Amino acid sequence: MIIWSGWGILVLVFAAVGLVIGLPVGAAVTSDPDMATAISIICAGLTMGLGSFLFARQMEKGTGRVFIDEQTGQRVVVGRSAGSLFFVPVRYWAYAGPVLAIVFAALLMMNPAASDAAPAAVAPAPVDMAPADSSAA
Repeated sequence: MIIWSGWGILVLVFAAVGLVIGLPVGAAVTSDPDMATAISIICAGLTMGLGSFLFARQMEKGTGRVFIDEQTGQRVVVGRSAGSLFFVPVRYWAYAGPVLAIVFAALLMMNPAASDAAPAAVAPAPVDMAPADSSAA
């Protein structure tokens, strides 16, 4: 289940765009599949962070609307919000995205895929299936 408000869903779009950019970059940098995946994840996190930062900055700029509280007579300034994803405002995903991506990439590098970690199977010795020479008897 994905929970968002306002434009918060764009955080996932920024991450998907970063992953699409990161996949060929990771494959071009190294032939190790774990390292290539880690590079792709880091590219996705950095793109998500940069996109979230720039989008939130653009959406939240300005002075906002000024309201006057009737009970206290105090002025209250309400600014625009870029929204949230999983109850985290978009402006904070600019910092959380790259950190999470680096953590996931580090975990991937510490725990390689099972197919790479398993020792190679030893091929059995060939067995001669030729019929035995029956004329020797």
